[in-house]
Amino acid sequence: MSLIDINSIKGVRIDEPYGRNIKIILAPDISDEVKDVSITMGIIDPHSQNDLHMHPEGIEILYIVSGFGYAVIGDEKFPIRHDSLIVAPKGVMHQQVNESDDPMKMFAVWTPPVTSEEVLGRARQAQLQAGK
Repeated sequence: MSLIDINSIKGVRIDEPYGRNIKIILAPDISDEVKDVSITMGIIDPHSQNDLHMHPEGIEILYIVSGFGYAVIGDEKFPIRHDSLIVAPKGVMHQQVNESDDPMKMFAVWTPPVTSEEVLGRARQAQLQAGK
């Protein structure tokens, strides 16, 4: 059994227009114990969002820890707030938008697992494409 102090994980900054920090908590490339799932914490800046994206190989389950706004899942838009749970199915476009004055914290579980570089690489690529 392990105990992970998420506050001690520095995270990686993704700048506007998708302002947020991404903390890789567990991923197969950084954990010797857990190889079957990836877990991240996304902290979206106030009045910011992540990019509209999908995962062609698996699902992402997101638990909203704090903040409020809305989620786009496929062609639908849903209000979200703390204690909301989002299931983004394989191959379905999705996005979270923080409409609050405080950061939106999201705990994400990915299955099948993805590497830390896959998570961060996709976020950085979206940021670069938006800057064009």
